Amino acid sequence: MKKQIIIVFLLFLLFWGYVGTTISLSSTFNQTGAAKIELGRYLFYDTRLSYNGTKSCSSCHDPQFAFTDGYRTSSGADGYNVKRNAPSLINAVYNTTLTWGDSSVKNLEHQMQFPMFNEHPKELGWVNHEQEIIQQIKSVSFYKTQFSKAFPLSQQPINQQNIIASIAAFEGQLIAFGSPYDDYLRGNKKALNPTALKGLQLFNSKRLGCNNCHQLSGVHKPSIFYNTGLYNVGEDGDYPNIDQGLFEYTKNSSDKGKFRVPSLRNVMITSPYTHDGSVATIEDMIDIYQRGGRQIHEGENKGDGKLNKNKSKLIKGFIISEEEKLYLISFLTSLTDTSFMKNKKILNPFN
Repeated sequence: MKKQIIIVFLLFLLFWGYVGTTISLSSTFNQTGAAKIELGRYLFYDTRLSYNGTKSCSSCHDPQFAFTDGYRTSSGADGYNVKRNAPSLINAVYNTTLTWGDSSVKNLEHQMQFPMFNEHPKELGWVNHEQEIIQQIKSVSFYKTQFSKAFPLSQQPINQQNIIASIAAFEGQLIAFGSPYDDYLRGNKKALNPTALKGLQLFNSKRLGCNNCHQLSGVHKPSIFYNTGLYNVGEDGDYPNIDQGLFEYTKNSSDKGKFRVPSLRNVMITSPYTHDGSVATIEDMIDIYQRGGRQIHEGENKGDGKLNKNKSKLIKGFIISEEEKLYLISFLTSLTDTSFMKNKKILNPFN
């Protein structure tokens, strides 16, 4: 009996030792996780992350524009424009692919490689400047402390891998589901006014078929790439040579002009639109879909996108009145959520 009591007592000590260790590890994990996110916030807004100190991640992803930048295409550290429009980072952590034309990029860490190491043109300009940039970060006492907190097991915590991991952890916090439409989905049927409700019906109608490509219920998970008839250069299915979309990754000719379906959240404050920012307004965008493709009458990109041989069969045009366009725009406006602008934990810490 005495032996059994001792065994039970030892098991009790082992159990509480395990629980205590688990709680301790969990607490440590939470602390390092929070430190990593805060570190990522500083790095995201820090121009020392570019080789010449002119650009940060926020240069192309500004919270004022729902983490886009308001330009047709962004400019890199040398002042030259990159070839694509900056997509919003809001809710990007839920996306299944993360670039306009490369289906292999499936997480934020992988995506970070592009702005850091792109060369034609440079974005942040890390090629041949990696050690120089890391040394700049090491020279800041705050970063020495914060990297140690975020990566306590690393002997040399300030390195490229940890910089990427920290920024990705911060970007994972850029979440917003507080639009009137989100409120409507949660059961508040008064969240959308009558005009927006009519627009929602149009959005989901067979006539317009917007919901065939744009999934709005819950989290948007774009993983499909479509040619929407934006171009038809030479009437041969081509897009401008500067950017042929998914084709540049797959080398499959049928993928020319295919780009990832973008999220429509905050669409009213993230203009201009499309992969190259060549569509200025939401009205222009609706007109292109109404026609079934864009026609360019002159210049090097001349051609009728409606006749593009690679265009998705879903883009077939539709009839819509001017009044119905207003209904549709009213609904798209209901997808706006700027509540994240009140969250100081994701805004520029240097301001």
